[in-house]
Amino acid sequence: MLKNWLIFENSKVSKMKVKSFFTLFFVFLIFEGAAQTLLFDEFYFEMPLSEAKKTLKKNQKKLTNISFGPQTAYAVRKKSLVSNEGALISINLWSKNNLTLQQAEKYLLKSKTYFESKGYKTVYAQENWSKPLLVKKNLPCIRFVDPNKQTVVEVDPRGQGSIHTIFVTYYNYEWFVKKARGEK
Repeated sequence: MLKNWLIFENSKVSKMKVKSFFTLFFVFLIFEGAAQTLLFDEFYFEMPLSEAKKTLKKNQKKLTNISFGPQTAYAVRKKSLVSNEGALISINLWSKNNLTLQQAEKYLLKSKTYFESKGYKTVYAQENWSKPLLVKKNLPCIRFVDPNKQTVVEVDPRGQGSIHTIFVTYYNYEWFVKKARGEK
């Protein structure tokens, strides 16, 4: 009888250990997932650069035709991945094709409409943000923050004469704020 009781008691302990192990395992997974702030698509903040490159390669077709509003096309390219010490800190997308001045102005307007329709708030905009020739080059053109304050998005025109490109850059909000304050 005592022998049967000991076996029963040991199996109870084993079951408790297994339950505790699985509980800790799932808690770890939840915290691990929460720490990975999404930047864009499947790319997350501080993702190992090697993993980001694999993700880019795996999704290359999808990532070369991204729209931020009607009749706009952006692409993620190999040089889009910006890292620090082997970890992804931001991602740059740029207009898929060279744009005329008028097209660049339309892309800027459509991008603002797109991000605001997704709940992003405009937190900074130059006075002439929709006019690429009047944008001050040493300042961001227009900047948005998502509703949960997880991501900062900057939209900037580049170019001269008749050839322009629009860049859309995604940053982690906390990292961006610390960088702006000089803490990073």
